[in-house]
Amino acid sequence: MRCIGQGLESLKTFCAVLSLPNPIEQKSHDVINNKLSRVMKEVAEESMKRAAVEENSSSPDNLLTVSGDGTWKTRGHSLLIGVCTVIGAEAVYSKKKLSDGKTIGGKGRLTDSLIDKLVHYYGNAIRCNSTSVKEMRKAILAVWGHSCSTDDEPMHWFCPTNPNTWCKYNAAINNNLQNYKHKPSVAKAVRDVIKPVFADLSHPALLKKCLGDKTQNPNESLNSLIWKFCPKTIGSSLQIAEIAANLATSVFNDGNQILITILEKFGLKINRNVCVFLAERDNRRICTSRQRRLESSFEARRAKKIKKNKEIELFQEQERISYDPGAF
Repeated sequence: MRCIGQGLESLKTFCAVLSLPNPIEQKSHDVINNKLSRVMKEVAEESMKRAAVEENSSSPDNLLTVSGDGTWKTRGHSLLIGVCTVIGAEAVYSKKKLSDGKTIGGKGRLTDSLIDKLVHYYGNAIRCNSTSVKEMRKAILAVWGHSCSTDDEPMHWFCPTNPNTWCKYNAAINNNLQNYKHKPSVAKAVRDVIKPVFADLSHPALLKKCLGDKTQNPNESLNSLIWKFCPKTIGSSLQIAEIAANLATSVFNDGNQILITILEKFGLKINRNVCVFLAERDNRRICTSRQRRLESSFEARRAKKIKKNKEIELFQEQERISYDPGAF
């Protein structure tokens, strides 16, 4: 039941629906949980040792780059149950008036679709220049300057000037600049507000951490797996959270087939059906991961998100504000 994030009460409900007798009582369940906790700690430690050896083998100088993260079981940290993870890397202005007397959001200003574009371009700037802090910083500043340029005030100083440049303004310089017209840009007041943000996001100290094209995605994936085995919506003890963390660590490192090792430590016999099911589950996970990593899949998800944000902006423009915290 722990593999599907449920406990004794869910097991009792499941058996009742199938007209089966009551499985076990709380005392027996506690005994099983205590053994499961010991077994999961043992399996997780073995899994982490293997993962460390594998990660270390890919580093010729024995210097490892890791990604750390933390996650809490409940918001506000009132329950004081949290998990810290370390994975090898081989993963304020909404109502404030600006200088022109308007807020930062709205048509022709900082919309959701524009934010998504800037985030996408910022990510590309890092990924395409992951070996050089200087080039990363130049590319990030090019995003700000290019996005905020107008016919009266072009700011393409950092944009590429090669023949195949993505900057149409710099490309037009070599052809006919008089025929080039900038697309509508954000207001100057908005531009001045987001400029310090880009300055912070392009700070060399921050960009040094981005060298090598590493992301936080593996950490978030492990966090999600932990709370799948110990849902945040269901109350549970520290022991259950520890079991979930160790189980998630083992599955994250070795796949679902590590469950065979866990079952064997309980002295259970494993038949062919279990092995086939777990192998197929791991294969599906790998195939899905490979599919999502394709450029075509990424662009399709991004296009779908942009389309949805544009629809939301259109609805907001037509209906005005339908909900705003503290506004009604």
